Amino acid sequence: MEISKRLFDKFLKGEDSAVEKVYLQYKNLMYFIIASYISSRYDTEDVLSESFIKVVEHRHEVKNPNSFKSYVASIAKNQALDFLRKQREIPSSDIIDEIYGEEDKTNELLSTFEPLLTNKETIVTYLKIGFSYTWNEIVAETGISESTARRLYESAKGKLRKELR
Repeated sequence: MEISKRLFDKFLKGEDSAVEKVYLQYKNLMYFIIASYISSRYDTEDVLSESFIKVVEHRHEVKNPNSFKSYVASIAKNQALDFLRKQREIPSSDIIDEIYGEEDKTNELLSTFEPLLTNKETIVTYLKIGFSYTWNEIVAETGISESTARRLYESAKGKLRKELR
């Protein structure tokens, strides 16, 4: 999923077709990085939009196309963390607990375990637990094979079991 030098150069110039191609090439990666932090699909999509706008606005900061994927991933992660920081500024109350319910608790639980897991394990676990995705849906969303998704999920469960002992 590396960006070609030609596409990278056109993207830097701001050509509309290149911006669209870059978006299509990196949107899934960005979405799943963001979704590993944010439980709401609606919020994830909003943060994805904000993240890509930031990628376009700051595109001249990347000088080497080989580091572009890392740059995009970093922006997605930072935007997700910024979103979570803003959400935490809201005072906690019983009403907020009722509004956010189990989804928020799942997000909190997964964020607790995140340091123990790889990014891919976090994403697959999050989709499986947080969104109750089927294996077919996980395959469709991530582009990884079902066997790889299952292996990542089992690996994550093993790490968590070991940590909880």
